[in-house]
Amino acid sequence: MDERKQRRGIQSIEIAFRVLTALQTSPQAMALKDIAPLAGLTTSAVNNYLVSLVRTGLAAADERPGCYRLGPAALGLGMSAIQQIDGFEIVRREVTTLRDATKRSAAVTTWTDDGPVSVFKQDGEQRGAFEFRTGLIPMLSSAAGKIYTAYLPPGATIDLINREWEAVFGGKPNAERFREEARRELKRKGYSAIVRADVSAYVSIAAPVFDWHGQVRFTLSLAGTRATMQIEPASDLVKALLESAARATSALGGKASEDI
Repeated sequence: MDERKQRRGIQSIEIAFRVLTALQTSPQAMALKDIAPLAGLTTSAVNNYLVSLVRTGLAAADERPGCYRLGPAALGLGMSAIQQIDGFEIVRREVTTLRDATKRSAAVTTWTDDGPVSVFKQDGEQRGAFEFRTGLIPMLSSAAGKIYTAYLPPGATIDLINREWEAVFGGKPNAERFREEARRELKRKGYSAIVRADVSAYVSIAAPVFDWHGQVRFTLSLAGTRATMQIEPASDLVKALLESAARATSALGGKASEDI
């Protein structure tokens, strides 16, 4: 048997999925005439599929005649799928993909009670002081730290910010100012950036990965030097980072949060 040949499937199941996908596009019940073009079917064909989908609970008839919505069985499948998602495996693969696509060091970070922690990294082609490390990372001098500062409640981050402030900026801590600047940057660009002025010439950019609650579950980051990192929104590195974060968010069943 030639494994390169496309495997046979059940066409009616694939068509039924198109009907379910059409129902998914609306927050309210939909009329047959609106479902049909989205599913690429005639109204009568959609009606026949909906008879079976309603019987299985994947769809449900609305109080309005001729209107349908997703049913309780669809909700059950969705909840089971969420429980089965291995979030770390998803972002781990994205780190490797991002490193291969950009040739820069890439990492994934998550939040803990002790602060942001880098849990997986892949080194880029250029090695040096700017490489990512696994373990706890700083809030104020990392792009990922800025994302958590922007999205998490102030009480979760203020102690860490105050603790690092003098070493990074000097003077009296101003956590609220740092938080507002991080929020404005993310709202404007969709990612955060750090450019150090010291001899390391370290540069990093990070983008959030959201879960199904619209909360930051992980951050994906790239790092390099001022000579090797282009951090403008139109740069290929930024585009690759944002695409990777969007894929991971989608795979987690997540949605980007506008609550910054």
